[in-house]
Amino acid sequence: MTNNIPDWLMSEENYSAQADHDGFITKSLLSIIGALSSFRAKSSSYGSKFPAHLKLILCLIMVLAVSLAQNMFIVYSILAVLLVHMCFLRSDWLLRTFTAAFAAALLSAMILIPSIFLGSPGSVLTVSIKVFTSVGLVGLLAATTEWNRLTACLAAFHIPGVFIFTLDLTLKYIVILGNISVDLLNAVKLRSVGRNRDKKAAVSGVLGVTFLKSRQMADEMYQAMVCRGFDGEYGKLDR
Repeated sequence: MTNNIPDWLMSEENYSAQADHDGFITKSLLSIIGALSSFRAKSSSYGSKFPAHLKLILCLIMVLAVSLAQNMFIVYSILAVLLVHMCFLRSDWLLRTFTAAFAAALLSAMILIPSIFLGSPGSVLTVSIKVFTSVGLVGLLAATTEWNRLTACLAAFHIPGVFIFTLDLTLKYIVILGNISVDLLNAVKLRSVGRNRDKKAAVSGVLGVTFLKSRQMADEMYQAMVCRGFDGEYGKLDR
């Protein structure tokens, strides 16, 4: 009986998978999780009791004042107020707000470097400070106000309800589709054995499944709105 067994069944299995680099999956996961954390993060408790629509109005007024100011004393005054308020934020929101404002100011300075050789070197500092202040004001508004309160207060400016509804759905489904992408990337990482020489196909598969899932959810949302008699009016529930 032993002689009838093929040799390949009697040989030992010595398969060892080749090592592969999955840095593209890890980087994709980190970037998506980092983007989702900004949506899920709770706003800072500082200034949370102040009405959202008043904060939005003040933010718009100060941003316009900074943009249109000819006298830098106004910009410096608003910048001083901004820095004082930033000191009362939580450490994570303080770092996020300051980093975004500093990055925007640095990018503006890099773009305006040719103006130094064209006879207006002061414009680099002026524009950079204005950009830092404007982005910092918007970041402070986002740090002290939840997303749902920001979208709800847009009705005070007589913005159409369909626009607010679309914005709410966009923010909601960015988080949902981000979670789906994270699950798909984890599945690809766990099922990857050996060396994958066609990593683009794996990424395109994740994007394709995410697109099909978004199309399916869009159809389900539309059918649910039709069944519930949605007439275009997007109201909010007051406590």
